[in-house]
Amino acid sequence: MSEVHWNKIKPLTNLDAVTQFESKYHITIPNDLKNCIIEHNGGRPSPNTIKTKNGKEYDVKLLLSYNPEDIETVYKCISYFCEKKLLPFAVDSSGNYYCMCGNKVVLWVQSDETYDVSDSFSAFISGLYELS
Repeated sequence: MSEVHWNKIKPLTNLDAVTQFESKYHITIPNDLKNCIIEHNGGRPSPNTIKTKNGKEYDVKLLLSYNPEDIETVYKCISYFCEKKLLPFAVDSSGNYYCMCGNKVVLWVQSDETYDVSDSFSAFISGLYELS
């Protein structure tokens, strides 16, 4: 496992955006994810490959932004995922979403299935690697 570096970070235009989001949608964001959003909003991780628990590899394109004016934001998809009791936080290059499901990370794919990825957001970050 290597250290994760973040590129193309979009600093939060409203420093209270994450807290306001939690309040508006009645969601509690795990502290490790919350801190990552605050520090790396909209950023692209490197390394950026993760393996689901069934062994399939996917890329992690970027963290969803909490700036409403950005292109790929949490606000554009939250109503859909709230109904499913999922909190989207990142997207891959195919339009699949990494979501918190309780304290676990799942990958929601466009066929409306989810795949287990990791037992926590911290484990998700620790599981990132580069394709060889």
